Amino acid sequence: MYRQYINGKCVDGKGVVNKVYDPATDEIVGEVVCANAEQANEALSAAQKAFETWSETPVNERARWMFKLRDECIKERDKLIELVSKESGRTYAFACMDVDWWLTSLWYYAEEAKRINGEILTSPFSDTRFLVARQPIGVTVGHVAWNYPLGNASVKACPAIASGCTCVIKPSSETPLATLYLGEIAERIGFPKGVLNIVSGPAGEVAKTLNESQIPRMISLIGSYETGLKILKQSATSVKKYSLELGGNAPVVVMPDVDINEVANSIIAKKIGFAGQTCVNYNRIYVQRSIYPELCKAIEKKLAFVKLGKWKDEGQVMGPVINKEARERLLGLIDDAVKNGAKLVFGGKAKESKGCFIEPTLLVDVNDNMRVSKEEIFGPIIPVQPFDTIEEAIEKSNDTVFGLSAYFYGHDARDISAFAKNVNAGEIFINGAGGSEFTPHAGMKQSGIGCDKSKWSLEEYYDLKLISIKA
Repeated sequence: MYRQYINGKCVDGKGVVNKVYDPATDEIVGEVVCANAEQANEALSAAQKAFETWSETPVNERARWMFKLRDECIKERDKLIELVSKESGRTYAFACMDVDWWLTSLWYYAEEAKRINGEILTSPFSDTRFLVARQPIGVTVGHVAWNYPLGNASVKACPAIASGCTCVIKPSSETPLATLYLGEIAERIGFPKGVLNIVSGPAGEVAKTLNESQIPRMISLIGSYETGLKILKQSATSVKKYSLELGGNAPVVVMPDVDINEVANSIIAKKIGFAGQTCVNYNRIYVQRSIYPELCKAIEKKLAFVKLGKWKDEGQVMGPVINKEARERLLGLIDDAVKNGAKLVFGGKAKESKGCFIEPTLLVDVNDNMRVSKEEIFGPIIPVQPFDTIEEAIEKSNDTVFGLSAYFYGHDARDISAFAKNVNAGEIFINGAGGSEFTPHAGMKQSGIGCDKSKWSLEEYYDLKLISIKA
């Protein structure tokens, strides 16, 4: 039975029992006695009390605690990988990526916080000096999405702790096990009490309590647009900062001067990696008409080598989606597309066995009026449609309320420049390039506010203070 981590101790939950299932096998892999509203408030109070001393703790000492936690997590890496895989359905390699994201973030933010500086401004007055200082804002709350249990937790907890803030992390009820296990590790090493708190429970009780409280200075989320709006409404009990990553509808534009096999490989890797369940995944794939048939054929041919599986199965393996409700939604997207004129070329069916598996799916001749183009897919569906000019492709790319990530394949500098300048997305990736823990992850339009990862995220955990001194 997994326990809550509040004020430096692992404690029994006082709420309902949550059974966590492995989406690859339908087996129960853990049970959590959830926190209730009372314990959510206890975690907030513990964080508020701890902030008094943690905010005054020298940055090098904060870093030492983060390194100590990291070292202990490295010892438990195999255990954490197994927990992530079982609760989320990730295959081994992708579970490793999630755990290592947590480990990297602990190191990165511990070091980057040492580089946060104030400034001395030039004064127009001979007897006055202006100093601009940064100080940690206070208690933060981080709501964590299920698709990267530890990676998502890392970009909420690590900058908070490194900056001198304290935090309450709420993992998704779908995938709470690995995150709650961090509490056991933290308790074991005597991590300063109240600095990090982890509470799991129903959103209607635990998340609502955290959001409505006047204690947090920042509310952060990785989740859906609808959840972001709910948080904004619930938390309007006081003035707060926000860092909300609310998903995307990423366009992919493929120009005629590409290596078709390379692009086909990239598309498949992106869409079968963790079964396409990432907010930055390819959602609308626009292919220049002159290579459209050839690229569609290449994708179809390569999909034949993908097999459904789990954990350490060998080959080009795709795991399950998170639950059967998600799978039914994906089947509905496929059905809607076919009914409205798209052609189902490959896949499109649920696997008739245990687990939440669905075949990787190729849809061609899609249009932008279909649900598969308007909604964030969050699954292994590859929807492809042709375009004629770069201007048309850019217009189509921007035809969404979201603006998180956008992708471009092509080698004409003029086309690259036009796409990068005119597409409204927080991230522009060219020819398969990606980001890292050290690059900003931010959205435009309805994809959210604020930033995850990088020094720009860390800066959000500080208030600016002007100190004006007259001699």
